[in-house]
Amino acid sequence: MIIYHTTFHLSHEAFLRALDYLKTTYIPEAVRSGKLHSPRMMRVLNEDEDVNGVSLSVQFHVEDTDMLDEWINREGVVLQKALTEEFRDEVVGFSTLLEDIEL
Repeated sequence: MIIYHTTFHLSHEAFLRALDYLKTTYIPEAVRSGKLHSPRMMRVLNEDEDVNGVSLSVQFHVEDTDMLDEWINREGVVLQKALTEEFRDEVVGFSTLLEDIEL
């Protein structure tokens, strides 16, 4: 199982609007195909007080990297384009892949 993790940095001015967009548009669209599932969203708390904005972590489970690549090339690029058009430079993000390790 792979976790597709994206950290979004949101300007203070766009925070509430972007939070709503992620909850009502971005995440529902991301899971619509069934390739991504089990979405989670968390606020990053260990930020420097002087940082201009708020960071959120959005995570999805995906079966393997092949399925993730397929999702990115079909749905992901569309969602990224829509997010960029909606918020311009008020929201930026970077993604990482995580692998569950059983304890």
